[in-house]
Amino acid sequence: MDMLLAVVWALDGPVEPSGAQELRGRVADAVAGPLAALGVDEVVVNVRDEQVAGAMIDVRVTERPVLAVVRARVPVASAAACAELLTALGALGPVSAWSVTASEPLPAPAPGPDGRCEGMANVAFLRRPERIGREEWLRVWLEEHTRVAIDTQSTTSYTQHVVVRALTPGAPRIDGIVEEVFPAEAATDLGVFFDARGDDERMTANMRAMTASTARFLDDGTVDAVPTGRYVVGVRAAGV
Repeated sequence: MDMLLAVVWALDGPVEPSGAQELRGRVADAVAGPLAALGVDEVVVNVRDEQVAGAMIDVRVTERPVLAVVRARVPVASAAACAELLTALGALGPVSAWSVTASEPLPAPAPGPDGRCEGMANVAFLRRPERIGREEWLRVWLEEHTRVAIDTQSTTSYTQHVVVRALTPGAPRIDGIVEEVFPAEAATDLGVFFDARGDDERMTANMRAMTASTARFLDDGTVDAVPTGRYVVGVRAAGV
C-alpha cells in the first residue's frame, strides 16, 4: 500500500480550536465514501483542537494556514486513482496532496475512545535548502538528526514522511513531513517539550543540541510547524 498525505488549506484563517470536532466530522464524512471505495478502513486526521490551543511552537511560512492534514494508506497514491478522494476534500477548501513514504522511529500511540491520540501532535513541513543536495539532505535528516530529535525532546511518537511527488497542481514544494507527538503539557511548557521538566540546565542543553542539528539541513523560513490533535478515524462503507 502507498501513503497519501493531503492538506486542506483554510481560506480566511484557521478554524478556532473550539470548532475542531465539527471540522473533524466534516473531514471524516467527506472522505468516507471515496476511501471505502478504495478498500481503506482507517484514516488519520490532524486538526487544531482545544488541547493544543496557545501552543508556544507554532510556525507558519506557507501563505495559507493549514485547516486539516489527512493521511491514508491507499492501493495507489496517484492523482488518477485518488481522484474522488481529492475531489471530496476539495469541497472543504483548497487541497494539496503528495505521495509520501512513511516510517515510524517511534510508533504512533493508540487512539482513545474518541479516536484522539493522547498529547499534542506537531506536524512539520520541511523544505530542503538549495545549499544541500537531496541525497545528503535525506541522509542528515533520516540517518543523523532523527536520534537527536528523539533524545532532546519528549516525543512519544515520531513519524517521518519523505515526499515522493506532488499529486495536485500548484502544491507547495515540500520535501519532508514529520509528525511528532508530545505530552499535552509540551504545548505551553518548553521544559516539557525539551524533555527537561523543571531542569533549566538540561532544557538549555537540549535546545542547543536540537538547534545545531536542524541547522545542518534546514534554514530559517523552510519549516511550517503546526500544533494539532491526532485523530484516527474508522472508515465505514456507504450504508453501513
